[in-house]
Amino acid sequence: MAWLWASSAVSWSIELPAVPLSNLKSEAFPKRERAQAELLAWARGHLEPAMDELFRYSKVADDPEVRERCLAVLRALVDDEYQKWGEGYIGIRMLEEIANVPGDPNPRSVIRVIQVVPDTAAQQAGLQLNDLITGLGDLVWREGGVMLLFSEKIRQFKPNTKITLKVLRNGNLMDLEVTLGKRPLFADNLFLDARQVDLEAAEKAARDTYFRRWLEARKSPQ
Repeated sequence: MAWLWASSAVSWSIELPAVPLSNLKSEAFPKRERAQAELLAWARGHLEPAMDELFRYSKVADDPEVRERCLAVLRALVDDEYQKWGEGYIGIRMLEEIANVPGDPNPRSVIRVIQVVPDTAAQQAGLQLNDLITGLGDLVWREGGVMLLFSEKIRQFKPNTKITLKVLRNGNLMDLEVTLGKRPLFADNLFLDARQVDLEAAEKAARDTYFRRWLEARKSPQ
């Protein structure tokens, strides 16, 4: 995995919004939670300077609650960055078939969906068991090896890329828009369901490592 982060060599002129910053140390827990959410929403609109200032507050703020919550907001921003890198992922298991597709006089290679992995791009887009994927955008397949071609094409996209699948369901051809996820660790593991806990732990470890290295880069002399 490539570790990517912005350099802090550039000096930004910005201040964290005063009200949510002050409310981070409120005696009321719900108020502190709202303030953290407001600060995160603001920071996503002022990304680079906000990250620098949050990093500074996570070190120098007098109140430990403010330091901790600024670090939590910073972690969420770095997680956003982490999600942008890597390969696209749709979340299905598949078989290759030859099928007749409406509007095409010649049979073509298609993909039959034999499993939709929970909580993936495929499930969120509404892809269903036994759907036939007949094309990806303007791409269709006339020869064999379609599963490999499809998988490689999906992996060439970045996470959060929107693609359009041509899907044949119950004899009806439809366009299905899918927003790709980030390809998880060990995505090719045949025992995905049985090892779900292990996969989640590995993904968390990868996120933790990314954040730790991001912090180390910020601490390093420029």
